[in-house]
Amino acid sequence: MLKTVGKWTVVGAVALSILGGVGGVGQEPIQVEAATKALPDNHTIQELKVEWRKDLSHGFLVHVGDRKGTLLLRVDQPKVERNIEWVNWSITKPKSVSFTMHTKINERPYLPPFYFDSGYFNNGGKRFADDATLRYGLMKFSDFSDPNYYAALSIYLPQKYNNDGTYWFGGNGYALNEDGQVKAYFFENVDVVEDSIKRVSNGGTFPLMNKVMWGKTELWKGQLGKVTIKKPSTLWKRLENGNLEKVRDLKIGDEYRVYRYIDERNGLYGVGAGMFVERNTSTVLYETPSKRNLRLVKIMHGER
Repeated sequence: MLKTVGKWTVVGAVALSILGGVGGVGQEPIQVEAATKALPDNHTIQELKVEWRKDLSHGFLVHVGDRKGTLLLRVDQPKVERNIEWVNWSITKPKSVSFTMHTKINERPYLPPFYFDSGYFNNGGKRFADDATLRYGLMKFSDFSDPNYYAALSIYLPQKYNNDGTYWFGGNGYALNEDGQVKAYFFENVDVVEDSIKRVSNGGTFPLMNKVMWGKTELWKGQLGKVTIKKPSTLWKRLENGNLEKVRDLKIGDEYRVYRYIDERNGLYGVGAGMFVERNTSTVLYETPSKRNLRLVKIMHGER
């Protein structure tokens, strides 16, 4: 049965036995989303070089080059230096702040800046100015209830606006004051400004369009691998005395995230909440995530 929700088509819940977070086993059915609008493959995302320049008004140089498409910027809070503006923002909870991007800085002439706003919906759906050199992008903060909230910005660049494709990004010096604070990504030849901003969440899904899926399961940060049940097996729970107690039988095709490995008995795969699956190549397939998927998980959490 298909149910359409907004622009997403939700395929009836697939009964998969998948472990939840480290804190416990959450056997929740998974809803498989099929986009009615084609979004780019997450693996096509490009990481761009960003330079922090104190001499350029405490700004960042973003090296876009000849690329045409959607530029995504993630601005994290400074870890060491002044953080007063971010503290104020957590109190006032603004929809947008003074971040801009210029084609050049401290040089004349330079094209007008690129403005970021909290959304174009308040402007009758108009996202870009008539003048092609003055463009508007979207800005959104992740959940303010998270003390490590970040700002996400996205803008579509249909052309290169200067000779070397390097742009100055900056704003309030109290907010942008640390190397590595700004990270830049690019989806080439597509306009996914609105889609990317909608994905901003406390869970850190920006700048990705979707979750990082690995087979039937979502790949999580800190996950070592996964086990797939090839033949009926047993889920074990480790007791305080070190003994193993049977929890239940596992079905063929079930997948479980592996967070640790214990070299006992034949080997035990830790699948969260003190539960284990015994290593047995005839009944259990163990796999490790690919480098390309691990790369996406790091990007999703704002890591390099």
